[in-house]
Amino acid sequence: MKWLLPLFIATSTVSCSDEIDQPLADCPTLQNYSEAFLNSDFYEGWRHLQRGSYPREHCQAATPYFLEGVENDAVFELSTLYLDFCSETPNVDALNHSSIYHSKRLTNGIDYDEFKWILDLALCNSPVEQYALGKMLHDGFVTDQDTVKGIYFLSLAAHQDHIQAQVALANALVEIDEHDIAARWLEKARSHGGQTFAGLNLSPNTTK
Repeated sequence: MKWLLPLFIATSTVSCSDEIDQPLADCPTLQNYSEAFLNSDFYEGWRHLQRGSYPREHCQAATPYFLEGVENDAVFELSTLYLDFCSETPNVDALNHSSIYHSKRLTNGIDYDEFKWILDLALCNSPVEQYALGKMLHDGFVTDQDTVKGIYFLSLAAHQDHIQAQVALANALVEIDEHDIAARWLEKARSHGGQTFAGLNLSPNTTK
């Protein structure tokens, strides 16, 4: 699987200087996914979110499905990431067992349908999947490490007020000595309810 993501990024994405403006309503291509995935609680919760005019509008209706989804290994990662996305403040407890969040394989790992979903939705301007793909690229988890593309996708999610992405982007910018910009993103995360993050050292350590 490690070869798939670099090849996909190289051949199917826009360059980092271009805009991703494909409407989310056109995504994803459902025939790419298993029947079990499309019948999962995660997918039903995601469908609830699509009825809103902005990403978090129907989080209250979707959250019970994501809570059920975390009990299913096949959709654990996506359910966990969306459960955190729908929380008013960063739900660090919900991410304790997330392989993507910690950039290392934990109990569940990433199911193949989840992996395809992240690739699809990241290119459809969905902040949760942009965050996940940015983390994987930046940290070299499941794919070869690519700091530039990782920062690019983290930035796309951060600009859509994804708090975890804002913190991850701040960490990534510190690593390339962009301390002033990093501080602004961390402050923005705090202003959006990320008081949990008192400093960059509180973010999970990456494992490469």
